[in-house]
Amino acid sequence: MKEKRKFIGLTSILLIAVMLLGGCGKKEENNVSRIENPEAGLVFQMEKEYLEKGIQIEGPYEDGQDTASMGIMWYYKPVTDKLFDDIKKLSKEEITAEVQEEFYEKMSVHSKCIMGITLVEEKKYETEISNGKKPEELSLWDNAEEFGRNEGYVYLVSFVENDTDGMKEEEKAQYEECAAYMKTVKENLSFMEKKASLGIPEEIPAFTAKDLEGNTVTESIFGEKDLTVINIWGTFCGPCIEEMPELGEWAKEMPDNVQLVGLISDISGDGDKEHRELAESIVEKANADFQQIIVNQDFDVIMKWVTGVPTTLFVDKDGKIVGTPIIGANVQGYKDFVEEYLNGQ
Repeated sequence: MKEKRKFIGLTSILLIAVMLLGGCGKKEENNVSRIENPEAGLVFQMEKEYLEKGIQIEGPYEDGQDTASMGIMWYYKPVTDKLFDDIKKLSKEEITAEVQEEFYEKMSVHSKCIMGITLVEEKKYETEISNGKKPEELSLWDNAEEFGRNEGYVYLVSFVENDTDGMKEEEKAQYEECAAYMKTVKENLSFMEKKASLGIPEEIPAFTAKDLEGNTVTESIFGEKDLTVINIWGTFCGPCIEEMPELGEWAKEMPDNVQLVGLISDISGDGDKEHRELAESIVEKANADFQQIIVNQDFDVIMKWVTGVPTTLFVDKDGKIVGTPIIGANVQGYKDFVEEYLNGQ
């Protein structure tokens, strides 16, 4: 593989692998998903077929040298899903250096970065190019070329060359198909339209909505507790699904004056049976026995601000948003805020 950057350490590997569209918004039209990465200012058009074959977008990640990178990864899920499941069952003590190395070696066979994107500050890029450097010398990947410029950054795109050693024929064929599809992805790659900056709303608006069980729910639920944790998630979101079992356990352990509520972002009204059933299945499998509210137009002021899921808000008994929302899956972060908030009362 000619990728210059090596992800070292089990923690970073796990974070990268489970961030399926983490921090990204996703909209589907027919069999094509429009995936927005607000941090990178990019819009990806992906056919659902290829997402199901293990393609996912990860990043951007800062490297501390005025550049950032993101990649389109491919995972051979029949193997990589099991690898992740096995290692997540281990305790911290069981994850030795040898275990980490073995895990990484296996993952590197069955997962590949197939398209890399590097963001370089425009001024730095111009200076380096005028001094004789080539685009690939400023990229974290070889074979880089300039894709475009946006908001003061030059975007370099690279089709990453990988070996297929250790793959069986079926796996190799799937990898080659997904790698070839990257040319189509690049052709449809575009920059997000700049939108007016929306500040964090001060409070949850008045609403009347239904939960997954068909019950009517209003903003009066906040008055029942000193603090409500609202976890905004979607059925398409890998990190949302990954953290759901842990959220279910936490909901059962919460103090009496705190409650956890889910807010499902991608069920489109009463007629959306497909996403409703999918949400029900996710919640049931995760044993997440806490209230799950279905987003409707009453939540527009909140959802216009949300750029990606999961996003978690903290709301006091008056419906006011307190603290700083947490974007991305971070159950320990949610717990830490709740503890600090209660201790400060």
